[in-house]
Amino acid sequence: MITGGCRSGKSSFAQELCETLSDRPIYLATAPVFDADFKDRIQRHQSDRGDHWTTIEEEMELSKHCEDFHNRVVLVDCLTLWLTNFMMDEGAFNSNTSSGGDAVGGQATCGDDASAPGRALQRAKEEFGKLIQPWDATFVFVTNEIGSGTHADSNMTRKFVDCQGWLNQHVAKHADRVYHMVAGIPNLIKEPPEDPRAAATRALSGAQIEEAKMLDTYLSTRSCKMDDKGYFMISNEPAKARIVVKFFSCILNDKGEVCDLSGKKIACCGEEGKKQRPEPMKEFVGRTAKEITVKIFEEWEHANIVSPAHAAYIGREVQRAEHCLFSGTFYGQN
Repeated sequence: MITGGCRSGKSSFAQELCETLSDRPIYLATAPVFDADFKDRIQRHQSDRGDHWTTIEEEMELSKHCEDFHNRVVLVDCLTLWLTNFMMDEGAFNSNTSSGGDAVGGQATCGDDASAPGRALQRAKEEFGKLIQPWDATFVFVTNEIGSGTHADSNMTRKFVDCQGWLNQHVAKHADRVYHMVAGIPNLIKEPPEDPRAAATRALSGAQIEEAKMLDTYLSTRSCKMDDKGYFMISNEPAKARIVVKFFSCILNDKGEVCDLSGKKIACCGEEGKKQRPEPMKEFVGRTAKEITVKIFEEWEHANIVSPAHAAYIGREVQRAEHCLFSGTFYGQN
């Protein structure tokens, strides 16, 4: 959850966050078009997002789109307007609009039903519970911190501020991380707790660690059958905080030239007069071992050419590469 005041940079930070997690995020828009100014604001936000975003507009029943959220990153922007829609639907307050749809004087009136705000809040909480059911979806919620200013002078505003605060607390309780935006700077105010099982874990003794190292040294000298289609070279780029894995083809055509899976010759790289390695057939770049292995074994169309033994090796090596990248130590491929 990302919270903060007006123009604190919430939406921009949320958008950047989603784009670092996925190359095809979903934007779940909850805003109705109140007036011409708000329409311009919506269009400005849409122009800021590229074509790789999928936009879904839904004012209240967000969960009815859950089938679209599997394996996706979903940006819900924003909870404040979402709660407003429930308030309006329950009659907690009403907008005085002209025939053109613009609020007259920008004024809103409080409804006569004193229990309406509570019903609206309860409906929002229940819908939130339905929305976050997909275990394989990642949600990023944007909301507003509207209770930090002066005490509201109208009954309608006070009711809304109270309900917004309670909704924010409810969402924050379920969120793994909560950021508070101030002047465009994200401040992490909640992060996942440490696994309680970690405290009970006993560190290995020096003798046990040395024994494990000797075992790995022995296993590293065993004879393994290489894949006949190609091999992987792994390295770190600490300056870019990236792990790089390159796949080189071993396939030869009738002329003895290295080619790709379609039989197309692969050019060599390197300085003239020196032994040259062919250009890599495919390059994978990621920030973590998990991101790299997903790209290779789940997204690459030729992953089936990699044997199980080779795949296990790649998994071990990129995990080592990640550890070295995070700890600032040198990584050399085994």
